[in-house]
Order: sequence, then structure tokens, then C-alpha cells
Amino acid sequence: MSHNESGSVSPPHVSAQDVLPVNSESETLDEVFRALADHRRRCVCHYLARREEGLNVAELAELVAASMSEKTRAVLTSAEIEKTKAELQQLHLPNLTEAGIVEHDDEAGVVKLAGSTEVREFLEAAEALDFG
Repeated sequence: MSHNESGSVSPPHVSAQDVLPVNSESETLDEVFRALADHRRRCVCHYLARREEGLNVAELAELVAASMSEKTRAVLTSAEIEKTKAELQQLHLPNLTEAGIVEHDDEAGVVKLAGSTEVREFLEAAEALDFG
């Protein structure tokens, strides 16, 4: 290994041109990718992307429960809907909110997709993969 001009140690075959500068915003991108790695959270986002005004958490839970169980909303049990609603409120919505993907108004019980253009582009790419 050799010392370069700044005093750091690097292998002789690595030049300054080989080192990619990493933008500090990439940590935010990591959060977004971690949040969207779960298919239930992507499902939430796909539903929200179709509604500018957002969705009530209860209705969102019903839609997600139907998608995850591959049943129509009419045949879902109240237990399936309540289980999905609890998962959304305790796990998925906080994760998506923390990553800046959704905005969740707890008092009103409404969730909507955040206005990020980049996130919408990621969701469009995910939609092509998720739904073919």
C-alpha cells in the first residue's frame, strides 16, 4: 500500500479517479429503499399513488388486506382487516413516514403519499416489477 498526497493509505492500483464521491443524501436514499423493500409497504404506496387526497387508514387496511390475501374486499373478515390495520399503524406507516415516503395525519386518520418526485419515480419502477 502507498500513501497518497493526503496521507491516507490506498492500494497502488487505486487512483483518485477510481473513488466515487458519495453524496450525503444517499443515506436518505438508503432509508427509502429499506422502506420500499417490504411488499406490503409498496402495496400501501401503490394505493396512495392513485389517490391525490390520500386514504383513511381503515380503508387502506381493507385494500391492503384484500391484496395480501388475494380476496375481494367483500369476503374479508373483520379479523383480517383489523390485523392489517394494526400492522399498518404499528409498523408500516411509521416506517414509511420516517423515510419521508408518506404523510400520516394520526388525528384525522388519513395517509397520503409525500410529494417527493424521486419517490414517485421509484414507485413507478416498482409498480412495473410488482404488477408486470
